[in-house]
Amino acid sequence: MLGGPAEASAGAPLQLSGTAWFAGYGVPICSNSTARTCDGQPHVGGVSSNWWQCVELAQRFYQRRGWHKGIFGGVGIASHIFAKAPALGMAPQPNGKIADIVPGDMIVMNRTGAAGHVVIVESITVNRDGTRSVMTVGQNSKVVRNPMRWHGGVLDSFWASYSVAGVVRSPANIGILAYGGGAPAYEQVVNGGGIHPIGPTLLSVTSTGQAFGTPIPHHPPTTLTGGIVDAAATRTGNGYWLASSTGQIFPYGDAKPYPTIKAEVTAITATGDAYLLTDATGRVYAPGKKPTKSPEGYSGRFIDIEATKDGYWLLTSAGQIHGTAPWHGNATTFDRAIVAMSATPTGKGYLLLDKTGHIYAFGDAKHLGDLPPGSPEAADITYAGDGYTIITKPGTRHHFGETPTTAAVTSGFTGFF
Repeated sequence: MLGGPAEASAGAPLQLSGTAWFAGYGVPICSNSTARTCDGQPHVGGVSSNWWQCVELAQRFYQRRGWHKGIFGGVGIASHIFAKAPALGMAPQPNGKIADIVPGDMIVMNRTGAAGHVVIVESITVNRDGTRSVMTVGQNSKVVRNPMRWHGGVLDSFWASYSVAGVVRSPANIGILAYGGGAPAYEQVVNGGGIHPIGPTLLSVTSTGQAFGTPIPHHPPTTLTGGIVDAAATRTGNGYWLASSTGQIFPYGDAKPYPTIKAEVTAITATGDAYLLTDATGRVYAPGKKPTKSPEGYSGRFIDIEATKDGYWLLTSAGQIHGTAPWHGNATTFDRAIVAMSATPTGKGYLLLDKTGHIYAFGDAKHLGDLPPGSPEAADITYAGDGYTIITKPGTRHHFGETPTTAAVTSGFTGFF
């Protein structure tokens, strides 16, 4: 018998803990019950006869990840999610035309005369025949994890009586779990290389060369040595370069190819059709030119570089600025590790970001807000839209704008990670 008084007070029967999936960032998955909590978490929506159904899992997971406010408005059953996706601010991809899947996406399945089913993508692995295996996690089913085959834009259902409607993605999900074999490996967004404007979107980069938000086809570098440390978009927004710690440069789209350099590269910045690189000692490299000499009298490693029409700035981990562009100030009076910088659109100022998410503004840059206390470690910052966007190492974006309605975090931050 389900839903007795003892069960309601003890919580719903746990099938899979939140730390056992999505690289430890999942939510508890419980079996049928009228209990209102699952491993200490309250249900998010559902029906009183059984709170712990598949739609409830999707709503709770998306709320906890900061990808949606919680209840999917207008969704009564799982099959509604695909049709309602645009109204929910999410992007649907119909089965047969599925071009991209990342962990955290929802896969919606239909069944004639039934409510359908929705599952969460946990990982994607590439098979020898070129197809991909998509591991999913679901609630209100006997088996929590079920694999699906993805080939030629088509996803095969793991239940014969169900058809796949398609894939649904929240724009706040930037795909922080990499494609890989076995258990999913958690991808940290790289310091200084985590987020970049590219056309109308923001490009996010991880240390293994995963890129999300790109307007062009992307595959991680197959000859990568070391790790990706930074990225820079071309002037057109139709391409970009990835730079590795060993000096490798990987062009995509309309980015021009240039030779590898022998240096411990820490950052790259675009200069129109080319780029500038810096290494840990502050030497600056331009294609076809000799590197500059290392600056003297600076503390820490050089970790970032920003080009402007007046030259460039170099940033050290101690918050010092060096370069050929006009100097506007250091952040050396603050006892916090600096991780990234971003030049203002005018090129007459810059923002410095420390690992706690605090912003230091110089020149014509304006301080519009910091990450809330207790947030994950900050990785990068960029000017975007009416203000600036900070990305954390787990991949959550936080936008701060000029007006009161956008001065707060707009990426759906809830404090749950």
